[in-house]
Amino acid sequence: MPHPLPFDEVVRAIRASRSVFLTVHQRPDGDALGSQIAIAIACTRLGLKVTMANEDPVPARYRFLPWSRRIRTGAAELPRRFDLAFTLECATPERAGVCGAVARRAKVLVNMDHHLGNRGYGDINLVDATMPAEILLAETLRIRLGVPLTRDIATAFYVGLYTETGGFRYNNTTAEVLNLASRLVEAGVNPREVGEAVYECFPVRRLRLLGRSLGTLAVADGVAWMSLARKDFTDFGATEVDAEDFVEYPRAIGGVCVAVFLRETPQGDVRASLRAKMSLPLHRIAQRFGGGGHAYAAGCTLEHMTIAEARRKLAPALRAAMRRQKAR
Repeated sequence: MPHPLPFDEVVRAIRASRSVFLTVHQRPDGDALGSQIAIAIACTRLGLKVTMANEDPVPARYRFLPWSRRIRTGAAELPRRFDLAFTLECATPERAGVCGAVARRAKVLVNMDHHLGNRGYGDINLVDATMPAEILLAETLRIRLGVPLTRDIATAFYVGLYTETGGFRYNNTTAEVLNLASRLVEAGVNPREVGEAVYECFPVRRLRLLGRSLGTLAVADGVAWMSLARKDFTDFGATEVDAEDFVEYPRAIGGVCVAVFLRETPQGDVRASLRAKMSLPLHRIAQRFGGGGHAYAAGCTLEHMTIAEARRKLAPALRAAMRRQKAR
C-alpha cells in the first residue's frame, strides 16, 4: 500500500512560517505556473509574505493569469533566506536554475512534483508521479489549508489542467481531472477565454517559424521528426518560447507513435522534446542526457551536438523502446 503523501506536514510548515518562496522549473509551462500562483494566493490569504521568482520570464501566453505580474525573473535582490520554500515540478533543485539555490536556503524546503525520477531532495517531499498534473497536488493542499476556491485560484488551476492534458486530449485526462475542471468552471472560469488566451493569441513570427519547422518534417519507423536551427529563430526575430508545443504537430500525424522536436540553442546544444501516443519510457531515454519527464512526454538537452547528431543518438533508443512495447 503506497505511503500517504505528507500534506499534513506541509500544512504545519505553512502555518509555522511567516515568509514563503515559490519557484518552478526553467521555461515554465501552464501546470507549473498555475500551481505556483494558486499556492501563492492561498498563502497570502493565510497572512504569509509571499515571493515568487523563476529563472525565466512568464511566457506571453500565460501573462493573462492573475498574479502573473508578481512573478520576478531571476534571483537578484531576493531576500537571503525564507522560512519556507516550494520547488514546483523540479525533479532536482537544479531544474529551477538560479532560483533553486534560493529555495535550498530556506529553513524548510517543500519539493512538490509529479514527474518520474524525482530525487526526494526536500525536507518535505510531496511527490506523486501518478498524478496527472501538479495542479491536483496544489488543489489538495488548498483544501487542507481551508482556503476558499476563488476565481483567481480557479483560473490558475484550470490553465494548468488545460495545458497539461493538451486541451483534455491526452491519456492523463482522467475522471478526477474532468471533475475538477467542472468545479473550476462553476467557480467562474470561462473556458473560451482561457482557450483563446493560451492557444489563439500568438504573434505572427510564431506561425512563420512553424512554417519553417514544418518544412523539416520527416517520418520514419513510426517516429516523426521536426527541427529548427538557430538561423530560423534569427530570421524571424523569434525566441525558444515562440516554438513551444511545436512537437504537437508531428504527434498529430496518423500512424505516428513518437514525435520529436529538436531545436538548436545559442550554446551549440540541441534541446529535444519527446511525445508518445503509446506507453513508452520516454523519461528514461531523456534521463540519459540529463533530462526527464513522463512516460508520454519528456525532454532533454543533447550537449555540443548538431541536429543531425542528436537525431542519430535518439533514433535507436526510440526504436528499441517501441519494439519492446509492441512485443509485450
